[in-house]
Amino acid sequence: MKRNATKDVVYGGLLEILKNDRHYRLSSVGREYSGLTELGKETIVEYLGDMSWRMIQAEREELNARAKEMVFEELKKKHE
Repeated sequence: MKRNATKDVVYGGLLEILKNDRHYRLSSVGREYSGLTELGKETIVEYLGDMSWRMIQAEREELNARAKEMVFEELKKKHE
C-alpha cells in the first residue's frame, strides 16, 4: 500500500473510532469535557498496533522506489 493511501486509511480508521460514543465522548460545552473513554484508549492503541506494520511497509516501499529511481537516473546519465 502506498504511503498516502496508508495515511488515509489510518486517519479514516481513527476518525471512525472517534465518532463512536463508546470510544470518545464529545461535549458541546468544550474540549475540556470531551475525551477518549477507557475503551477508546484501548481501541486506538490496538488499532495503531495493527496499522504500524502497514505504515512501516509503506515507508520502506517508498524509500525503495526512490532509491531505484536514483539508480536509474544515474545509469541514464552514464549512457548519454
